Amino acid sequence: MKKISLAIIILFYVGNLAWAEFKLPDLGNPADKVLSADDEQRYRQSIKEQMYQYNFVMTDPVVASYIYHLGYQLAAYSGKPEQPFDFFMVPANVINASAYPGGLVVIYSGLMLETATESELAGVLAHEIAHVNQRHISRMMAKQQKSTIPILLGMLAAVAAAQTSNSGDAPIAIAASMSAIQQQLAINFTRYHEYEADRVGINTLYQAGLNPEGMSDFFAKLMQKNRIDPRYQLPEYLRTHPLSVNRVTEAKNRLKAFPKKDYVESVIYNYVKERIRVMTIDEFTDLEAYYLGALSTDDTHKQANLYGYALHQFRQNQFNAALKTIAKINPEPSVKHLVDLLEVQILAKVDAEAAKSKIDQLLKWNDGNETVLETTANILLQSKSFEWIDQAIKNLRKLTMLQPNNPHYYDLLSIAYYNALKPIQAGESMARKEHLMGRNYRAVRILRNLKKDDGLDYYQSSVINALIAKYEPLITDKERQQEIAADKGIGR
Repeated sequence: MKKISLAIIILFYVGNLAWAEFKLPDLGNPADKVLSADDEQRYRQSIKEQMYQYNFVMTDPVVASYIYHLGYQLAAYSGKPEQPFDFFMVPANVINASAYPGGLVVIYSGLMLETATESELAGVLAHEIAHVNQRHISRMMAKQQKSTIPILLGMLAAVAAAQTSNSGDAPIAIAASMSAIQQQLAINFTRYHEYEADRVGINTLYQAGLNPEGMSDFFAKLMQKNRIDPRYQLPEYLRTHPLSVNRVTEAKNRLKAFPKKDYVESVIYNYVKERIRVMTIDEFTDLEAYYLGALSTDDTHKQANLYGYALHQFRQNQFNAALKTIAKINPEPSVKHLVDLLEVQILAKVDAEAAKSKIDQLLKWNDGNETVLETTANILLQSKSFEWIDQAIKNLRKLTMLQPNNPHYYDLLSIAYYNALKPIQAGESMARKEHLMGRNYRAVRILRNLKKDDGLDYYQSSVINALIAKYEPLITDKERQQEIAADKGIGR
């Protein structure tokens, strides 16, 4: 009874949160059977904004950069390289992945931990990319319109709510609630859609230089787990992407059409996997015992396991022990910066000058590396030194140029300017972030308040006026009324 009641609570929470809180683009009632390209992009932007707003995105620099670059490596060979994509990792121990209209692909951290190779993870991504490029989601959603998006977001909300609870029944409650939602909407991909996504995805894997066997191997693993453990008859990836023996067999048969070649998988996959393991672990898992066991039996992944163990020790404030563990790592050149960054994070807690010296070296040799730029900026921002904060600002400005549509970077930049006692620049960065989050009314309000500052110079005033002129026409009547009501303390 306890498990059932928790599932019902989460279902109730999902329904109310979805309808009460999430904003949807007004798409009208299109007569065609497929959403237009513009409609797809509006859906994608709406979901993306709200995933950031409700902290569903794993913004850890190492994880976010890895999933972003792996996703685009595949997208470049997907047959539609012009299609824009966002690839996000959701920090939840659920074996699932999903694609949304317009090119938004979400991978749950639990799914990555279930994969054994980068090609298995890439197989899931390639499959989801194929669903986007073949417009499968849009075809299904065109008939359902607004009923689908809030419940899809509600699934994420259910996962987030249960993940923060202390109940051991949370994963089962998540599964039960998601199952009921899926059955209610009947939005499962059709058999034809799944076969087509397999076919297109396998070709994408091969063209991108990843092992196309990764897709069929992972799907076969999920089917095997489903037979062994009855808990996995609950939804997750198997429910939203129904598998069959025929599908797995056909996927394996398609591999015969590809000429044999050597496949190269990045070493970083194993390091990111261990990072995710440490960052998303539940309170009932003994990571100390896990890593001691892994290090005594698994020589193949020893370096990555040492990295994960050092990260675990760092998060437990065992700084000296973590430094000793890092000293045992002999990383390959492609992942050396990850080990160095973790060492810097630890040094910052015990020897600030040594940390700053290491940061200078890292920036010298990795000046365009997003992971290095963001991680070192976060470390530098912990200092009260204006010299350190100025370097953090330089890092973050580079990041906003590399990814100008990433609100997370503007959020960090605003904090950095605030710490540097530069309120005008802090406000401008915050306004840019609000704009990227779809909150143009707030962005304009911030900018208009900045105009009241007597210390504005000509350049700053010109930039602020230009941004107001850009953002103000984007404010919708609905947003304006919601913000006015919020200011007056009126409930929605």
